[in-house]
Amino acid sequence: MGPDFDIIVIGGSANGSQAAHTSAKRGARVAVIEEHPTTGLPEHCSGLFSYWGLEKIDSYPPDNIVFNYDIYGSRIISPNGKTLTVKKNYKHALVCDRAAYDRFLLERSVKVGVTLFQPFRATHVKRVNGSIYVTASNSNHDQLELTCSLLISAEGVRGTMVSQLGLAAPPVTKTVNAAQFYMNDLSGVDHELVEVYQSQKYAKEFFAWLIPMSSTSAKIGLGTSRKAASKQLAKMISEHPVLKEHCKNADITRKTGGRIPTTGPVKQTYGDNLLLVGDVAGQTKPTTGGGVILGGIAAQIAGNVAADAVTENRFDANYLKRYEKLWKKEMHNNLRLMRLVRLYMDKLTDNEMNSFFASLASRGILEDIQTHGHVDNQGKLVLKFMRFWRLYPFYLRTSGRLLSSLIRM
Repeated sequence: MGPDFDIIVIGGSANGSQAAHTSAKRGARVAVIEEHPTTGLPEHCSGLFSYWGLEKIDSYPPDNIVFNYDIYGSRIISPNGKTLTVKKNYKHALVCDRAAYDRFLLERSVKVGVTLFQPFRATHVKRVNGSIYVTASNSNHDQLELTCSLLISAEGVRGTMVSQLGLAAPPVTKTVNAAQFYMNDLSGVDHELVEVYQSQKYAKEFFAWLIPMSSTSAKIGLGTSRKAASKQLAKMISEHPVLKEHCKNADITRKTGGRIPTTGPVKQTYGDNLLLVGDVAGQTKPTTGGGVILGGIAAQIAGNVAADAVTENRFDANYLKRYEKLWKKEMHNNLRLMRLVRLYMDKLTDNEMNSFFASLASRGILEDIQTHGHVDNQGKLVLKFMRFWRLYPFYLRTSGRLLSSLIRM
């Protein structure tokens, strides 16, 4: 007898669902193993998606889960409270309920024939005679024993199943701890602009954000290399001169948190009977931690390569390596440039960041940022910044950090 399924996807969040949906549409027998009773929870993402990206993956959220369609740009706030505004003349992004978006994508995959096992957590995988054997269990100690020809891991940063099959996930020690509060009754919020706060004091080696759902409600969060992200966020809300004004009469309605990989792509994203997508593959933007769009692009490539593998009955690494070639062609240089920026910015002090903001404002560079800025293709803007001779005095003053970042790439 053959395997139970052609393809098993571990993880039913956005990227796992994209891979499953793509393969199933092409006739493959696909199963998804999702550990959480409610798909999308706990929530790990802000739900801010560019229109470019949603069109690229052809996955617009339904209207009933969208909070705000009208994001035109961002307001970037330096450690000393100086504000720079970058605003396009067209709608750039929307804000949605990320947990509900994950559920929408998973339900869409089930509608095209994907078999869902939920809530089951994959605990062991092994490769035997050209097939993958998967063991999963739930809180009632019910156990699944399933077989497939190809495993797609979309299990997130943990990467337990990937390591059992001989590949490496992103190092957990190099992830960012994140916390996010849903807040109502805010003051002075522009619902067309995301606010980005640079502050080593509160958001060490990352940043904080305010993502408006309306003019009085927002998702406010931060990432930090410190452990207590939620405590750091509460402290910032009560102390930061700009943020505390927004929040002085506000209420917290929900708290979420998680870990964000910012290391860029892992060394290898394929093996015999195995493909990696999303966080476990390091396909998240090192600058912001966003992974739904770039991870979704890679997941759809994985789904198509997996369907081809089923058709050709080829599940060896030599055949599957074309998945890595295809997704790297789409985004690898972009991810590497974003990784450089993340490493560099992590090492700048708050005083240096204040100086950098002053350089941007005084040298007329904001217009170029508005023209070339792209939330999902930030590498293009990085290359543009490297050609701004007006910023070279600042680069020279921080050349040690820049050189260190280049070496660590």
